Parts: sequence; C-alpha cells; structure tokens
Amino acid sequence: MNKNLLDLLRYDDEDPFEKEIVLYYQTRKSLKAIKNQSQELYVVSKQWLRQWKYYVEYIEGIAPNQHRDKPGALNSDLLSNENFLLKYPRDHAFNQKIIKLQPEDYVLVNKQMIDVWENVYGAELKILRLVQFNQQGVPSLNVNLLRQPVYINVQNPKRGILQVDENCIIKYWIQLLFVAVKNEFQINVEKIRLWKHKHFQADYAIKQLEEHQGRFNGEILDENLTVGFYKTDLIIIDIKINGKWQYDYIDMKIAFSQQFKHIYEKAYKGCGKFICDKNYCYSNPIFSQIGFDKKTLQQFLIEQFKEETIDWNTVCWNQVIEQKPIQQFEGDIVVTLSALSNFPNSFGASFILNFNNCYDVINYNNLNPELNLQTIQQVNNVINVKILSQWVDNLVQNKKQNIYFVRSIIIIMHFKCFNDLLHQEQNRMLEAFLTLNAEDKELLANYLIILPDEYYIRYIQTIIEILGIFLKKESMKQIQLLKKTEIQYVQQMLELLQVFYKSNIIVKRLNPTKFQIVEIAKLYPKYGDQLEYFQFDSYNKKDLEKYYFTFCQYPWVIPLEFKSEILAIDSRMNQKSQYESSLMFFQPYLKLQIDRNDVVRSALEALSRDDINLKAKLQIIFQGEQGIDQGGLAREFFCLLTQKLFDLNFGMFVPKNNNSILWFNKYNMEMPIKYELIGMILGLALYNQVYLDLQFPQVIFKKLMNEPTCFEDLKELDLEVYKGLNTLAEYEQDNIEDTFALNFTITEAVWDDIIAVELLPNGSQILVNQKNKHEYIKLCINYYLNESIKIPFNSFKKGFWTVVEGNGIKLFSGSELQQLIVGQKHIDLQELEDTTEYNGFDKNSEYIRSFWGFLRSLNEEQQKRFLFFCTGSDRIPVGGLKSLKFQIQKHGENSEQLPSAHTCFNVFLLPQYDSIEKMIMKLQIALQNCEGFGLL
Repeated sequence: MNKNLLDLLRYDDEDPFEKEIVLYYQTRKSLKAIKNQSQELYVVSKQWLRQWKYYVEYIEGIAPNQHRDKPGALNSDLLSNENFLLKYPRDHAFNQKIIKLQPEDYVLVNKQMIDVWENVYGAELKILRLVQFNQQGVPSLNVNLLRQPVYINVQNPKRGILQVDENCIIKYWIQLLFVAVKNEFQINVEKIRLWKHKHFQADYAIKQLEEHQGRFNGEILDENLTVGFYKTDLIIIDIKINGKWQYDYIDMKIAFSQQFKHIYEKAYKGCGKFICDKNYCYSNPIFSQIGFDKKTLQQFLIEQFKEETIDWNTVCWNQVIEQKPIQQFEGDIVVTLSALSNFPNSFGASFILNFNNCYDVINYNNLNPELNLQTIQQVNNVINVKILSQWVDNLVQNKKQNIYFVRSIIIIMHFKCFNDLLHQEQNRMLEAFLTLNAEDKELLANYLIILPDEYYIRYIQTIIEILGIFLKKESMKQIQLLKKTEIQYVQQMLELLQVFYKSNIIVKRLNPTKFQIVEIAKLYPKYGDQLEYFQFDSYNKKDLEKYYFTFCQYPWVIPLEFKSEILAIDSRMNQKSQYESSLMFFQPYLKLQIDRNDVVRSALEALSRDDINLKAKLQIIFQGEQGIDQGGLAREFFCLLTQKLFDLNFGMFVPKNNNSILWFNKYNMEMPIKYELIGMILGLALYNQVYLDLQFPQVIFKKLMNEPTCFEDLKELDLEVYKGLNTLAEYEQDNIEDTFALNFTITEAVWDDIIAVELLPNGSQILVNQKNKHEYIKLCINYYLNESIKIPFNSFKKGFWTVVEGNGIKLFSGSELQQLIVGQKHIDLQELEDTTEYNGFDKNSEYIRSFWGFLRSLNEEQQKRFLFFCTGSDRIPVGGLKSLKFQIQKHGENSEQLPSAHTCFNVFLLPQYDSIEKMIMKLQIALQNCEGFGLL
C-alpha cells in the first residue's frame, strides 16, 4: 500500500475502519480519472456519507475515543412517501420512492464501495444510475426520475403519477407498463400504446376524450423515442383488449372547431384571472390593449389558424375565476382576505394608495409599493398569527414568480404578527425566499424602505435571535448541520435577512454590524475557522463531495474577527498552492533586505524581484544589523516606510477636511510605481496581520473592494463641498442660476494657479438649474471621489491586488477592510486586563491592581502609547484587545531598570519594585521616552 496514502489516512494496524477508508479514497480517486465515457454508479446520500466519515474518523477534528454514533442503513434519509399510480414488476428501480435530489445532496461511488457499506451498515436504497463523464471529467446524470402525469381507464378512470427515467425508450417503458397493468387489474392485456393531446392541456384533453367516447385530437407516441422527448403534461395509456383499442382520433372538423372556440372565448372574454400572462387571452393586459372588436378578432384568429402560427404552449387554459383585488373593506375583513389569499396576483394588487381603477403603479420601475397603510392598519387590528399563517400558506401554494407576489410579501410584512410568524419553523414564507429571483429580491429590498422602523428593526432582531438559538443547539450535536432540512432552514432565514441587509444599503437604518450573528463563530466546537474555510473552499471549487453549507455565501453575517481567521487560512493555502503550481523552491518567508537610510528605494527594489513569494510570511532584515525578525522588525519596517511615504513633504498625498485625512495628490510628480508600492504595503500588512497608522478615509477601502461610491462618502473627504452640494440638492426654488451662479465646472488650485475642470464638454457654458442640478451633483461626486485621482489610485490598487488574491478577501466590505488594515479606533483597556496572562505575578495582588489602576488613569492617547510600547503598534486589533495574546512577566526584584517589552511576543517585562510609587514613576519615565518597539 502507498505510504503517502497510509499517512493521509492515519494508518493504524488495529484500525477497524481501514478497509472502508482506503477503499473510499481509492474510489473517489478513480472516479476523478474518468473522462469521455459512461459508467454505472451508485448514488449515496451526503447526509449518510457525513455520518460515516465522522464514525470512521475520516475527517479531522475528532478527539480520540470520542463517542460516535454508527450511521444507520444506507440512504434511509432519501426515502419519500409518494404514491404512484401503478407498481412496476419486481424490484425495478422505477419503483424506488426517492426525494427530489439536488447535486449537493449526494455523491457517486462504485459497486465495490456500495457492497462493502451494505454489508456493514445495511442499505435502505441502492440507487443505480448511468453517469456520463465529459472531457473534463465532470459527471452528468438524471438522478431524479421523471414524475410523469398519466391517465388510465380500467374499470374507472384514474389520473396519477408514474416514475420513469426521461431517457427511457418508450418501447421499453411500454413493456414495463404492460406487466404493471396486467398485475394491477388482472385483465387480459393484448397491447399498450401511449398518447398525448396535440394541443390541449391535460384537463381539456381528458374532457374532450370523455365527451367524445374515447376520441380526441391526440398523437400516438413514437416507441423509438425517449419519454423525455415529448415533455407533455399528460400521457394517456391506451389498452387493447379483445382486439379493440380504447381510444382513437377525433374528426378533424370537430377538433378544429373546439380549438378555435377555446381560443376565441379566452381572447374575447378573458379567463377569469385578475392578471393573465398567456397569449390570446383578454385577461392579459398586453393582448387586451390591442382592442379587437368581435368581427376583427374572429378574422385575426382565423388567419392565425390558417398560417398555423399559434404556439399552443403559450395558450391560456385557466378555468378558475379569481377574486378581484381589494382596496377598501365592506364586509368581514378576515373572511374577505382569507378568500383573497388564494389568489396571489389579486392579493398583491390590493391596498393601493389613491386607487384610481388602474394598476399601472405596480411595475418594476416604481420602487414604491404605493401601499394604503390606513387600510392595512384595519387588518392589523383584527388578525392574529394563526390567521396570517393560513394566508401565507395559501399565497405560497398558489404563487407565481412575479411582481404581485413580491408586493404580497411586503403587504404581509406590514402585519405586525409577521414577527410571531418568524418563530414558526414551518413557515412557508421562508420557502419562497429560496426561489425568488434576483430582480424580485432587489425590488423587495427597495419596498422595505417604507416599512416602519419599529417593524424593520424588530424583524431583523428576531431573525438574528432565532438563528442564534438554532445554531447554538446545532453546536451541541455530534455533527452540525447534518440534515438537509436544517441547512435549508438556515438558508431560508439568511435569504430573508439578506433582503433586509440590501435594503439597509439603499437607506441605512442600522450599523451593518447589527446583522452579524456571533453564534456562527461557535457553531463548530473545535477548529471552527478551519471547518468553515474548507466549506467555503469546497463551495468555490464546486467540490460537492465535501460541500454542504458555508456562511461565507452571506459574509456580512459573519463576525469580523472570525472572517479574519478565515482570511488567514486562505492566505496560507494560497501560499501552499503557489509552491505546488510553480517551479520555485519552497520559500517559507518573504525576506526583504532594507536600508534604514533609504527605506523607500530598498523596499521598491526588494519587492520588484521576480523570485519572491508575496504570499509568504514577511521577514525583515535591516542592513548592517543583527537580530531575527519575530514580528517586531516587520512592524518597524511598516512604520518607517509609511512615515516616509505619507510624509506631506514627499508630496504623494495632500491633507483634506481640516487635515483629518490624507488624499491622493493627482498633481504629484512621483512615478506611479511608488503608489503601487503603497498598495503592496497595505496588502503585505494585511497578510502579516500588522496594523498601519493610515489617515485614509473609508472611501479608499470601498474603492479597493470595488464598492460604488456615494454622496455620503464625500462627507469624510471634504465637509465643506459636501455641505454645499447638499444645500444645492435641497434647494427647491427656480432661481438656482442667480442664487448659486454655478456651471458644469470645478475649480482647483494647482501649485500657484487656479484652473477650471469641465465636468461635461463645454461645461463652462452650461449653467446649473433646477432641472440639471442632480446631474451636476452626480458629476461632482464622481470627479472628487473617482476621476480626480484615477491615475494614482489605479496604481495603488494594482499594488494591493498584486499581493492580495484568493476568495478570502472577497468576504470583506470596504469598512471591514479598513479595520483589518488600520485596526479599531478606540481602546478598551478593560478587555486587555481581563485577558492578560501573568508569569511571576498574581493578578489579584495589590501590585498588579495598582498597575492597572495607573493605566486606567491615563487618557486614551497615553494608553495607546503603552500599547505601542508593549507591542510595537498602537492599533487595536480586529476583535478588540481581548484578541491580543498579552502577558505581564516579572523581570527581577528591587531593580532600578525601567520596564521593557518583547514586542515580537507582546510580553511586558515589569520588575518587582520595592514600592507601588516607584513602579508608577518608572512606568511614567518609560512611556515618556519610548521610541521604536520597547526597550529590548
């Protein structure tokens, strides 16, 4: 056996699972090698596979001798309780009752593996499928059998469902049906043939068949074609008994007459729906707008029939008379809306504000749902969660994906007991969010803008609270998120929460951190960051054998500290991947030789080499100096380099907004590569978890993450310009030209000159007025935030992304990236005190209590200076000071030396002075005179 394979499997002579593990590994390896061929393979439930992996310790992170439940019979979780019209002969695969599977629900294995598992664990279902592998080795198969509606009339007519592979040749299916019908009804079947109606939908097809004693406008299915070729909503089983078939063709005149009559009635009268989306139906607003009179309509349809241009797949077959939308109540509110909830289109078109017998306000271009909140309040006064739950069930059961269903959702959310509905795990509204398309979700996010703050915030808090409780329960299980229903529930809740999150981006009502769920970081009892990363990686690689769910699909819900841990793993894996895919020798460190006297030039030269790995851990060597970089030298390097590059005398940046921030100098004469260097420095700091003292506004980090800029971003850059444009935006009188005297230009100071920058061609000739002011404001924002710094910023961005790559960085927003690079703004000394470890001191001693008392007496700037003294940085890490591994170590007794620090290891060396007063005096001296990184 291959030694590497044994190492991978943690080989043990006494391991009872060795045979299974090795065979499974070999099976997966052999399947990955298959290309351009077909093979019969078995489908295995992902849920069962995860239980098996846990049981046999195939996965990492299981403690030795930890109790592990043996998985049950193979594929028992895939059983469905469906009923089929007939039973096929013996144990035919078409008899298997299997739930509908998605690609992420199963894996494929060969017969050898399935036989071993059946022998050890038993098998509830053995699901065999023909799998086709393409040139890239990607498998494709019909894992789900077709649920084909059928009609049969033996003794009495029956409609139902039969399972069949859509690639099954009809001749073969007929043979199976022949035996099934014979066994089911105990009749002498001579032959069977299958029909479909040429044009009519199933209900109308059966109606024609029964009205004309077995004659209808049908088509006999070609036995040499597949079942899936026909894609029909009903197959009619025709049985030959005593030399006579049950069904035959109808007279074509009768067939034509009925077809014409059906379409004419729909086109002239409509179908009874409030809104119909089918062709040739008067209930379709587009068709009704044509305005045919009776005679013209007849002539039009006759021509359509002659030319055979009617697409029968788009013809209306509706037979249900829908209730019309309600704008005002006249009777019992609950009874009325209970009936209306069966018709989502009508429900969604109700409660229109200032209704004028027109529904044109409901369209995708109008982002306001135009709700009559007074009428909705009448409903709020009389319903409870039980009633609302029934309405939701009705709406979802009868829904169609359109704007009216989206409007139904926002109406439902205006009923205050929707909050109680969220607590029900069996909430059909949640199901709908997994199927809403992107356009409908975007519209709903805009609709939510009008939802009262009280409801909006309460719903978000409830969703987060419910998910937190759910995940906490999951964390106590042996295997987290094992069942498909558990994963679906989390997905549904997150899809709902995501709509609120996107609405909050449009109009900010909450700090984005309010959407984070802290329990995500605690879901897995051990190795949580690694397990989440591997799920994220499997999701990106579409490795469905390993993937089941990742919260990284919804990165805004993950706490920042946990995301930063995932990023750290991602960077290490990218580094490993780069080694494996290149011819470079293994380079565990990125070693840079730096000249203190010319730090910018030496950094440029060192980072411009082709033989370096920018993803490796940074190690700084200062020329002419001894010492091994354990982190402190790297922090010093970043400090020296940023001090130089951001020095105003260097000219690359200019102060803005009353000197509170730095901005790119578009007129700087330095080479673009120096901006690129700054971008690389940001990337290196990020990957090496070093915080930089930068005065960039948040919009810089937004732009790095390709987030769109907005008006509010201008506020941090230039408050005066922001106020001026805001005044212009709010000015409503028509004398803007006289009051503001603006044209489409911006004036800028360049050295000693004032120049005018045109925002449009001939902008100096275009006056700003009430009609074009918003265009002017938009162009100003774009110029200040984007166009004016385009050249230096693009070089800066190029440098950043030269270092930073992979999927991990995509988890972060611009504001989060700023925290990762710059750290948090405010210091919480209590967090540091609560998590500090001690070597040689008792944390409850008077000496240590006095030490912390002295630090608390300092202002925030002085406290940051202490942090700088101990760690080499005054930046507060992501997660706060509680995430800093900090130690106070005794460093001699009755000493006269000052306190010092090992900044590389965040260790503060404190002597045991003979008095508390002396300790405080020594601390004050040390903090007043500290430079560099501590005194050691």
